[in-house]
Amino acid sequence: MQDEWKSVDVLPSLEKDEIQVWRLELSEDAGLLSACKEYLTAEEQARSERKRAGLVREQFTVARTCLRILLGNAFAVAPLHVPIVENLYGKPEASIFGHSVSFNVTHSRGTILIALCKRGAVGIDAEHIDPSTDVMGIAQSTFSSNEVQLLSLLVSPEARRLAFYRCWTRKEAVIKADGRGLSLPLSCFDVPVYPAHSASVLVNELCGEVGKKYSLNDIELGKDVVGAIATDSPNCRMNWLYFPLSVLRDRPVKKHSKDH
Repeated sequence: MQDEWKSVDVLPSLEKDEIQVWRLELSEDAGLLSACKEYLTAEEQARSERKRAGLVREQFTVARTCLRILLGNAFAVAPLHVPIVENLYGKPEASIFGHSVSFNVTHSRGTILIALCKRGAVGIDAEHIDPSTDVMGIAQSTFSSNEVQLLSLLVSPEARRLAFYRCWTRKEAVIKADGRGLSLPLSCFDVPVYPAHSASVLVNELCGEVGKKYSLNDIELGKDVVGAIATDSPNCRMNWLYFPLSVLRDRPVKKHSKDH
C-alpha cells in the first residue's frame, strides 16, 4: 500500500535507493507564473509562451520550474545549470559529470507529479476520469486483446471506466519509463486491468526488448483521478512528497550568463 503524502519545508537529498514522487496541485495556489520565469531558460520561456494561455501554459511552466528546482537539488547545482536534453525518442534526460538522475513529469487538470531517482529508469502518469470517454472504443484500438476482454467482462459502466483509466495510466507509466515513448505500442504488453496496487510487468520481445521488466505501482490521488508509476529498479523505496511552494517563492535564482 502507498504511504501517506508528506509535507516538507525544505527539499531533502535524493538518496541512491530512493524514488521521490513530488505532488503539486495548481488549484491550491494562483499567480505562480511570475515566480517561475527566473528558473527557466530562454528556450523554455519561449515554449511556455507558445502554450495556450491559462491552465495549459501554467501546468507546463510550473512543472518545468519545479523539475529544475528538484534536479538542481539532486545535483547540488543551481536549477538553471542543469542540462536537460532529449534522447532519440524525445524523453528528457539530465546528467552532470557522469552522474545522471532519471525523472519523469505528468500533469492533468492542475495535478502535477514529478518522479526522480538515481538508479534505473522511472515513468509516471496521472489522468482525471472523464465520464464522456468511449473507453471500449479506445481500448479496442490501443490495448492488448487480453486487456480488452477483461474490460468487457465488467458490467458496471463506472467500474469499467475506472478499470480503463487504471489500465491506461499503468501502460503510460511503463512506456515513459522505457523511454521509447509511443514507438512502443500499448498493445504489445499487458498490465493489470483489475485492482492491483503493485505488479510486475514484462515488456517482451515483440516490443524489441527481451525480458525487460518493470515494477508498477498505482498512485492514490483522490476521487476521479488515477495515477501510476513504473520503474526497472523494484528495490527502491518510494517517498511521497508535496512540493513546498515556499521553495519556489523564497529562493529566486538568477539566470546563468549563457541564458541571457
